[in-house]
Amino acid sequence: MNSEDTEDNAEWQLADLVDAMSAEVDRAEDTLALKSYSRKISLAIKSVALDVEVTMRRTEDGLVYFRSVPPGTETRTLLKLDFAQVLESQLAGLRRPLDDTTTSAPLSTLPGITPAEIRALNSIAVYSVDDLLRYTRTTSMLAEVSRITGLAETRLRAWRGDPYVLEVKPALGLPGGSVVIEGGNFGLVKPANALVMFHGKEATILQWSSTRLTVAVPADISGAGLVFVVLGARPTNVVSWVASVMDLRVEGLEMEPVAGEPFALEAVLFNRGAGASPVFSVQWSVDGVPEPLQVHGVLLPGQRSAESVCRRELALGVGTHTVQLLVDPEGKLPVADRAGLSFSRTFEVHALKTLVLGSFHPLSTLDPLRAGPQGSSSVLGLLFRGLGRRDGVKKQWVPELAESWTAPVPVQVNGASLYAVTVTLRADLRFHDGTALRGEDVRYTFQKLKEEGSPWRELALRVRDVTPQGQTLTFLLEAPEALEPLMTVGIVPQGAHAKDPVGFGQRPLGTGPFRVRSFSGETLELQAFGRYFRGAPRVDRLRVVTVPDLDRLGERVEQQEFQATVMPYDEGWYQRLMDLGEWRLTPDLSASPPVLHVQVPSLREREVLAPDSTAGAHLWYLLD
Repeated sequence: MNSEDTEDNAEWQLADLVDAMSAEVDRAEDTLALKSYSRKISLAIKSVALDVEVTMRRTEDGLVYFRSVPPGTETRTLLKLDFAQVLESQLAGLRRPLDDTTTSAPLSTLPGITPAEIRALNSIAVYSVDDLLRYTRTTSMLAEVSRITGLAETRLRAWRGDPYVLEVKPALGLPGGSVVIEGGNFGLVKPANALVMFHGKEATILQWSSTRLTVAVPADISGAGLVFVVLGARPTNVVSWVASVMDLRVEGLEMEPVAGEPFALEAVLFNRGAGASPVFSVQWSVDGVPEPLQVHGVLLPGQRSAESVCRRELALGVGTHTVQLLVDPEGKLPVADRAGLSFSRTFEVHALKTLVLGSFHPLSTLDPLRAGPQGSSSVLGLLFRGLGRRDGVKKQWVPELAESWTAPVPVQVNGASLYAVTVTLRADLRFHDGTALRGEDVRYTFQKLKEEGSPWRELALRVRDVTPQGQTLTFLLEAPEALEPLMTVGIVPQGAHAKDPVGFGQRPLGTGPFRVRSFSGETLELQAFGRYFRGAPRVDRLRVVTVPDLDRLGERVEQQEFQATVMPYDEGWYQRLMDLGEWRLTPDLSASPPVLHVQVPSLREREVLAPDSTAGAHLWYLLD
């Protein structure tokens, strides 16, 4: 069987065939019913017989599918169906008496009905207004017609002249408050026995019109439930409504404590409820000592507090401390769950862990786009990370800011033979100011590398284009390996860099394990970045001191001012420090120029000969 035959002769289940036949029988019987009205006789289909040659298939989950056999094809399966008239005695009861007032007005006379809605009703053999009235006489019949046709029940009710509810405004709110019910066919005057029910309880009706009711919600309901209106014996459709109280919750305390230094402390305070809070009080306690009450303003539903009373700045000594925030200590707020109004956290404040590094590389800028290619011991690797890095064990490029990349694929672009590489970024990347790293930041970085005067320009021009789409980027390259020399380039945030390119070099924002506290040219003070994607650093502070003069640098090493140093390799200084025996010395004669790594034995996890010696900086620590 070819593809066209398959499309025309699709598989079906028996229920599909019965539905189709039922629709055709309904359509034929409706025609006969109209003729019966006009001729004053009863006409009806007595039976329908159908024989179909089919193939049959049974699925693993027990479903049976049929397909009719094309002409010229033999099968041993014959599906025989007989539809017999068994409702003849009920037909007269369903049909209106001949002397009844009926209307054969077409559906097009219904107010506001569209051609699509007419077709939907025709699909179930409803062709006239009278058909619609007969098919929707009860609530269950209304719901069934709505389900089968896809028409909203409120539309069917509007055409019938029955009352209906469109929505309750607002869709959630406080018990005891007032809401507006919008709908139609309520009547200009409120019937004496009219009811509005919320969650099974009667609401107080405040105002009445044919399309809008204002009611007071019962005060003793909660959660989600149903709303409907009853006019005598005629109930409306039901709509959902959520009764929610104000729900303030302190969900956490955010902090980065280091002994002796001020640190920020912020309470995460949300209003999870549906109602706005009034003005309320909050109270901080530190180590069991309560502080004076502070006033907090109105907090809207779904809002997180940004007020200053939820933030504290503390400076605590080494040891265990407990900080608590209590909302509404006077108990004035009508909150159902008061347990969520307080949050306490016990934490350890540790002594400041500082690592001092010495270096002979002068630092005039901390902008990786201006500094150009750096050695493996570059300080910039502490501040910025690239898409990938060279792994010394695997001897290959491994992902860094990138989560993965594809192999180069040859493509033709405007007659040029290029290579496409798709790079997917990690989802958890943040710059030092907390903003998320986006594909646009990567594109901006590579655009700046191509500018006149850029030390990366020659390499970057081999990247023809970078197209971001969310966290995925497509690189068009002149050669398969054109991206490799640029893998380690530090990615910069477009907004901050474009706003002040010169100032960015003094106070940069990167994605590395440390962020800048201060930079004087000779001394660079760094602070651990707790949201580093490979984990928070173990060292709190890094101080990098630049000493370009070799002899002066060596003397300061001898005086043990640094725990680690990178200095130009000099045989005399190598032997001199070796004889002292107080350092771990690692020459790197393959570097250009050759260098000597010096560090105290207590400094661990610093792999000085790795292709990217700063890749594991978040793991550095000093033994006690």
